[in-house]
Amino acid sequence: MQDKIKFFNARADSFEVQIKILKERFNALSIWRIATFILFLVAAIVMLNYNEAGFILLLAVIFVVVFGLLVNRHNKVKRELETTKQLAQINREETSRLHRKFDGLDDEAGFADDEHPYAHDLDVFGRSSLFQLVNRAATSTGKQLLGSWFSEAFSRETIVLRQEAAKELAPLLDWRQKLQAFGRLNKSEKEKEEAFFKWLDGKDMIQNSWFNRIIPYLMIVFSCSLILAVLFTPLTGYSLFLPIIINGYLLMKIVKYSKTTYDMTLSGVQMLEATQQIVHLIENQNFNHGYLNTLRDKLMPQGLVASEKIKALRKIFDMLSQRSNQMYHILNSIFLLDYIFLGKAEKWRSNYRSEIPHWFEAIAELESLSSIAAFSYANEAYAFPKIAEKPFIFHGTNIGHPLMPEDQVVKNDFSLDGKGKACIVTGSNMAGKSTFLRTVGVNAVLAFAGAPVCANDLELSEFQVFTSMRTKDNLEENISSFYAELLRLKMLLKRLDNQQPVFYLLDEILKGTNSKDRHLGAESLVLQLNNTAAFGLISTHDLELGKLENGNELIHNYNFSSEIIGEEIVFDYKLRHGICQSTNASQLMKKIGIQIKPKAN
Repeated sequence: MQDKIKFFNARADSFEVQIKILKERFNALSIWRIATFILFLVAAIVMLNYNEAGFILLLAVIFVVVFGLLVNRHNKVKRELETTKQLAQINREETSRLHRKFDGLDDEAGFADDEHPYAHDLDVFGRSSLFQLVNRAATSTGKQLLGSWFSEAFSRETIVLRQEAAKELAPLLDWRQKLQAFGRLNKSEKEKEEAFFKWLDGKDMIQNSWFNRIIPYLMIVFSCSLILAVLFTPLTGYSLFLPIIINGYLLMKIVKYSKTTYDMTLSGVQMLEATQQIVHLIENQNFNHGYLNTLRDKLMPQGLVASEKIKALRKIFDMLSQRSNQMYHILNSIFLLDYIFLGKAEKWRSNYRSEIPHWFEAIAELESLSSIAAFSYANEAYAFPKIAEKPFIFHGTNIGHPLMPEDQVVKNDFSLDGKGKACIVTGSNMAGKSTFLRTVGVNAVLAFAGAPVCANDLELSEFQVFTSMRTKDNLEENISSFYAELLRLKMLLKRLDNQQPVFYLLDEILKGTNSKDRHLGAESLVLQLNNTAAFGLISTHDLELGKLENGNELIHNYNFSSEIIGEEIVFDYKLRHGICQSTNASQLMKKIGIQIKPKAN
């Protein structure tokens, strides 16, 4: 891991050097732009004093060309600078993830749902979560798709496809990080993005009327003819007010539509510029796997590349965004620019509206696959699991919790197979029972998303994960923590009705009631689960529950123990067979100041 940390830090440092160079270039171009404008202004004033109108016109043409080139170069350096800043930040984040520090990373807490079968208990979303560890998607659709991969069950075929695609993408470090950086360049707000997609579903106002389609071009011819007539005939300049009055009337007819479209597409320029870069990057990458090529082909139907189509729309939106400029309105009153650009936007929408969802689906899927590939690349010791065809299987060697720092994680071997099988895990307080259950569960979630797992190797079958670990009371609904756990267990039993394999993880079962009822309820539940399409683990302090193993081949005992050395409690967090033989509750109570009275003989 230390080698990877050094590697990503070195990359970040190299990008920081590039940033410094680009900033100097950016500032120099800014000075050249100002200097060019001042030189033109001074030269024009000098020529005006000498009454050299021809030279002024020639100078104006030269200025427009030179200044345009400078602006174009300036914008290009700006985009390169912003991209390089993102690349530096991306590599810094990789080192943070390797240290298992997640501050500043997207947590997608909005995905969290206490009613989900396992997401809350296994820290799939939120702070210090599995999503923060794996996610490299920058677009909202990419994040949502990756979130669904962590939230749903998928077929063996789908999982294997993702694994193979991620293995191909893993070595493509520069490509993956550029994909992430370009996605981050879209800084438009989600509401504005939604407005853009709402515009895509809108109705035409220009293209659905032959009059609206041709009138701007007729008025351009009319206005230009009138200007020539004023210049070369006795016609007075007052006649130029005629096309302005006509155009003003025509513009008033669509003023509300123009304003609405402007508002809805205002963020489109920035979003489409970033999207164009993403699409262009994907189009120019050669893949070997058919799955990846299928995604790329979504961007190139009939050989027509999506990046060029997006570029065309971006230019239209760029012109529409100039409505905030007063010069636009002056030219609009003469040449009906609103009609022209709105008509072009509608025509583009009509031609490509049906393709756009496929473009964003392809981008989202490649972002999600790239996230898994980046996770694999950063954690080289992690293994891609084997998805077994036989049901009710979980076999792992050296399984660890992926959210724990490498120097703290303790790994264990664990195997469980067979319908109805149950492992009862007993152990001392703080010995590692709950962490182990989460270790098993979170690696299953990684496996089913198509990602590598924190283990030397892992084989597991297709199943649904279900957990009951962090049940809590709800004062508003007058629900105690014990009843909340019962409701959770009810969800488990209901899920078993469809006969789909379920892998359950139940922590400190029925902890909210008295010891007698807890034992009776836990014993009854374990025996009931033995007769269902389920298998899993149950942790408990009830050592008597371990006696169910006697004469029942479906039940196996495991434990986590602690050792008291002097005044200290020592944990090794290693999984062992059998019922726990050690206790530490009294010692823990002593450590906080409770005076434990010795038992009377």
